[in-house]
Amino acid sequence: MKKIILFIVIAFLVIAALGIIPYWTGIEAEKRFTKITPKIYSAADLKLLDTSYQRGWFGSEAQSIFEMPPQFSSNTSDQQRLTVLHKIDHGFLPITDALIETTLYTGTENETASTSVQQQSAILTVRTVVQTNGDSVSTLEVPALALKDDNAHLQWQGLQGKVYTKQHLTDVQTEIQTPQIQLETDEGRIVVQNAQLQLSMQPRDNFKQSIASLSIADLLLAGKQTPPVQLEGIQLEGNNNIVSNKLMLMLKTGLHRAQVGTEHYGPSFGDFEFLNWHLPTLARLQNTWVKTQNQGVPPKMAMLGLAPDGMALLDHLPELAMTRLNLNMPEGVVRGHLRVKMAPFEGGLLAALFNPQLLINAFWAQLEMNIPQVLLHKLTEEASPEVATAPKTIGQQLKILVEKGILIPAEDNKDYYRSQIHLEGGILQVNGQQRPLTDIFPD
Repeated sequence: MKKIILFIVIAFLVIAALGIIPYWTGIEAEKRFTKITPKIYSAADLKLLDTSYQRGWFGSEAQSIFEMPPQFSSNTSDQQRLTVLHKIDHGFLPITDALIETTLYTGTENETASTSVQQQSAILTVRTVVQTNGDSVSTLEVPALALKDDNAHLQWQGLQGKVYTKQHLTDVQTEIQTPQIQLETDEGRIVVQNAQLQLSMQPRDNFKQSIASLSIADLLLAGKQTPPVQLEGIQLEGNNNIVSNKLMLMLKTGLHRAQVGTEHYGPSFGDFEFLNWHLPTLARLQNTWVKTQNQGVPPKMAMLGLAPDGMALLDHLPELAMTRLNLNMPEGVVRGHLRVKMAPFEGGLLAALFNPQLLINAFWAQLEMNIPQVLLHKLTEEASPEVATAPKTIGQQLKILVEKGILIPAEDNKDYYRSQIHLEGGILQVNGQQRPLTDIFPD
């Protein structure tokens, strides 16, 4: 009899424990919601108007209402609002996963007040599975969208994606793809086919290191007054790093094929680097620019206001480079590379204003370019010597470079023109010979 009673007591305790697990999961979910929600809306520049959390035993429901920034409201008298609704199935952790269904609704202030949440326009649905180890997988879906006014017609076939998140947000992997986006205006039509974005973010030394890639299967630009442009196989890959408060950014670009009118080009690619860009100074530059724009400062005055921080940015010796460029043209391949960086600069803003040579002396630059002779002759022949005040075409610029001896026939390949330019300490060398700075810096 004692064994039966003991068995019943143990069974009761097990059942009670299993029953408590979902409630405990609800408590933990509420803690996480309360902690994470303020970070999300502050980062997205959203003003929190109201939030609620109704915790049940096996499930909970949370709702937050935000005021959208003014630029997202077409009618300032009726502010646009964003409602975020979470339905949480607590599950039986660690036996089964918890499930969170999140839906974003948008509507004006009057619509939000007079209708239920489900009657508003859903703009995003997210289904998140929280695994037993604390990791989560979220499936995203944005419905198809069609917007039309007097000036434009937008058709979007929706968006799908997944977000993989490690516990405590230590690693976030995102995959997003959209089948088609089409925009028609009075000027023409833009069609984007099968765009895919992959993004990986990992914490490192108090910042998020990111690796991103974007691919677009097909991009059509069809202007009413210009030949259509079709780009196929667009690839962009980038990653960033931060060393001693300085941003290091690498970018790779690729294009399988391009068609402009009846002309075909490609494949083409280019690699770029941005090194030693001081983040605090960049932040000051951005803040100053936003402040001047909000105050309606004229562009020339605004640029003058950026000058002190611009000079401070140069003190950190930033670099930019095009490490390789290959453009496959019908006439041949255009190849080149460029690197520009700063040497230590002595003297402040006033010194540079009164003596620009000081600033030129601080630049180090290396450029090498190869261009097919057939292409160069074609461009220079098509360059029409119009009115002197009209902007110079690429062909006119190339013609000037040939006349000055900056572009010369390549010794190792008679079918190409080449140019090698080196600038250091204010001394300019072009194709191995010293030249005056006015050859590339005209008065």
